[in-house]
Amino acid sequence: METLDNLNEPQKGTAIWDTVLRFGLYGGGAMVVFSLLTYLTEFNMMTIMGGITMFLMALLIAFGIAIFAIKHQRDKLDGGYINYGKALLVALLAIILAMIISGIWSFIFTNFIDPDYIVKLKDQFMETWGGKMPEEAMEQTLESLEKAGEIGTSMFNAIKGGLVYGLIASLITAGFMKREQKPSYM
Repeated sequence: METLDNLNEPQKGTAIWDTVLRFGLYGGGAMVVFSLLTYLTEFNMMTIMGGITMFLMALLIAFGIAIFAIKHQRDKLDGGYINYGKALLVALLAIILAMIISGIWSFIFTNFIDPDYIVKLKDQFMETWGGKMPEEAMEQTLESLEKAGEIGTSMFNAIKGGLVYGLIASLITAGFMKREQKPSYM
């Protein structure tokens, strides 16, 4: 009953895991939908503009996850207040979870739904860059594309991407969305 009497006061020690799981799943779903859209539209991500578009969309989704996760934690669970560290942690963990879900989807997609997808990506790469870059760099890129369908590579890339996109989005968003409770002197 004490909680209902003090609706605007933050609840000490409120768990973040509900928020992380909820918005990590939502974000993972958004990344899967985006992945499907790029596949169904046969989007060429091997061009410079394609790579920039993919980066910006992933960053946009990461910012969306961060904003909604912090807002939910702050306004629904913590009585309208959240400090910078907690906001950063909530957003970062939700984004990492979303990227892990995206990595699992990538593994399933490239190994079970469309096993020829990696071959299509390699063909796209050769059409776009064949003869325009050194042979050694070409072989190295084709080799890394070949490994993209492996579970270890998918998970490594997901966690690495989660940390990069997560830190960018979380550091900025937490700074704007933190709301410290002012000390009461009465």
